Amino acid sequence: MITLLMFKKGNYTINIDTSPLLFDIILQAAKMVPSAYDPPGVTVYDKWMNVNRNNVTNEPKMRYGLGSGSDYYGFDQLIGSSNMDMRYTYNFADYGNLDSYPLYHTSYEVFSMMKSFIDPDFEYIDQAHRTIGQLWGVLTLLLSETPVLQFNVTRYATALIQAMNTLKPTDPTLLDPLRNAINDFGKTAQDFVARSKLLDYENPYEIRAYNDQLLQLERAFLNPLGQGGDYTDFKHIIYAPVKINKYAADGFPAISDAIVSGNSTEIEYQVAIATYFIRGALSTLKEFNNFFS
Repeated sequence: MITLLMFKKGNYTINIDTSPLLFDIILQAAKMVPSAYDPPGVTVYDKWMNVNRNNVTNEPKMRYGLGSGSDYYGFDQLIGSSNMDMRYTYNFADYGNLDSYPLYHTSYEVFSMMKSFIDPDFEYIDQAHRTIGQLWGVLTLLLSETPVLQFNVTRYATALIQAMNTLKPTDPTLLDPLRNAINDFGKTAQDFVARSKLLDYENPYEIRAYNDQLLQLERAFLNPLGQGGDYTDFKHIIYAPVKINKYAADGFPAISDAIVSGNSTEIEYQVAIATYFIRGALSTLKEFNNFFS
């Protein structure tokens, strides 16, 4: 699912929250679309790299996980599809972290507001409309016009490591079962990608089986019981809101909450749950005729 709620917050650069599975296809699309508010020849990717680069990976920055702040919540936390949210935003260095524009979700947020006060000639906002529409369209084509879904499972392996590294329990050995499961997930993901290069693209059943495995991966991270208590609707084990912030997504939220509590038994319990679901997700990538390898 691609959401565009409040997709225009500024005229600086693109900002995207996403599932790790979609990271690489987003980069591919961004290289094909002209950037709004920039000279001809500059792509969304070019501007992104220029102003919001991850200097460690030499890639544009994207935030993993979508939280509960919009229409994607049900798809992300209850259904388990791979989702993204994109918008044009402002320069945080110039304006700080503005929550939203003042009339957001009010009865004044109508066409006449735009025409009378914000952009009467639609000279500026149309550029973002066009760029976001083109990026959305290119992404849709890239995902729908290839036999195999362009989801990168090895990117999820990297994301799991990154999420785990943000966890800081007093006793780091409590995370050992989780670390081992993530390492095994990474190996299985690499095997899965290697098998994709041997697919018979003339065999629709083989392609269908492979795509089904890709679609099941995100769903395998959903815990039907959620995070317990009042948080049963936050079902994604890897990316969901923590208890002190019910809006934005965090990595391994239940483990983070347990670490904050300082209860080592609770930490072990939540690590065991996360480990179980990672190994379950790992199994979705196995060859169906070699499941126990």
